[in-house]
Amino acid sequence: MKLNIAAESRKIWQETLALIKGQARRLFMASVVKDLGRGGAAWAQRELGWDRTTVKKGLHELASGIVCVDHPQLRGRKGYAAKLPGLEADLKAIGEAASQTDPTFRTTQMYRRLTAAEARRQLVAKGYREAELPAERSLCRMLGQLGFKPRRVAKTKPLRKIPQTNAIFETVHRINAAADADAGTVRLSIDTKTTVPIGNLSRGGKSRNGHEALDHDLEPEAKLTPFGIFRPDTAETWLSFTTGHATADFMADRLTEIWPTLKKTVILHIP
Repeated sequence: MKLNIAAESRKIWQETLALIKGQARRLFMASVVKDLGRGGAAWAQRELGWDRTTVKKGLHELASGIVCVDHPQLRGRKGYAAKLPGLEADLKAIGEAASQTDPTFRTTQMYRRLTAAEARRQLVAKGYREAELPAERSLCRMLGQLGFKPRRVAKTKPLRKIPQTNAIFETVHRINAAADADAGTVRLSIDTKTTVPIGNLSRGGKSRNGHEALDHDLEPEAKLTPFGIFRPDTAETWLSFTTGHATADFMADRLTEIWPTLKKTVILHIP
């Protein structure tokens, strides 16, 4: 059905529609379509670009007198905060454990060395199912919102040499010598090395056995960080590995493990 509508009427309708919203907008559209008669809704959709669903809702309100209340905040998919109430607290705890401050202490910003993939792995270890967790990109955004910025913090650059350098080394040597001479003191050297990838990888060595290694897509099965403890006077060595960073807690735990052995040795040398 063809309707002959003046261009001036079209202009007035569109300008009026731009000034109102909500129920008033729907009622205005419904009244215009109703006045147009049969085929008015189809014409309004085709010529004016009006939504048929909105027009239909307005016609229902116009006929029944019932107001349809809009709740846009209830639309869409629920966020992960609603689905997993404890996710934010667990993610914050993981981020704090792997964060550090600016060594110059000029800001209070926390910088994390934790990747989103590692955070996701630790959440799974806490009991979360992989299917219910956000993707790595979403976890990265959530860590940023919690105040953890993915940035490596450069160590402050010390001066190469200061007037007190020689005196400092003389003191260190004197203390080391006194510790070596004291049977009741154990001197240990501790150090950690770079992460070692574990998997079917070739490290360029030679072997008489025909081992096969990956030549591309070198995705390791795990990554281990070595941590060593060395005792100079007896040349004893203890080597440990961790799948994460060699934190202070990790080092303290390893020292606690070997302390019974060290204690027995020290007691035997005490006169």
